[in-house]
Amino acid sequence: MRRLRRFGSYLLGKSDEVQDLDLKDLLMARVILEIHRKRVRKEFVYLPLGHLEPIHKLDRPNAVRVTEARVEALGPHRERLLANGRLTCDDLAEILPSVSWIKTVREDDQSYLAYEGNGRLAALHTVFGPEADLKVEVELYHFRKPKKILRRLNRLRRLNGLL
Repeated sequence: MRRLRRFGSYLLGKSDEVQDLDLKDLLMARVILEIHRKRVRKEFVYLPLGHLEPIHKLDRPNAVRVTEARVEALGPHRERLLANGRLTCDDLAEILPSVSWIKTVREDDQSYLAYEGNGRLAALHTVFGPEADLKVEVELYHFRKPKKILRRLNRLRRLNGLL
């Protein structure tokens, strides 16, 4: 029941995007459900910003507006965060509030696919650049057999022109 409430809250947070749904969105919903169903554990870790990869483009007007607002919100905090060398979940909640954390799946040691938080990730890449010496606290999902999930995430990335 708790999972259903959380999923309902997630959907309500995305309600302004529902009218623009297409096949890629359905594939993304399917893989996200599979991620949550098949994970064996999750943990919070710090990963280099440059290792975090999006799974979809932000090309819809609402997503672009929200990302631009996030870029503006990050600007005044740039130097402090760079000096700290890390961006915690508490920082994210304060500066870039959202309905969930940035959620990732490990592709390899240099690449983690962010299946939740692509707008925040785009704002971070814009403000700091992917080469910045900044570690970001993310929720990392683990699986017994991740190949199928990675294959689906990369299919989604291909459909979005990211591979």
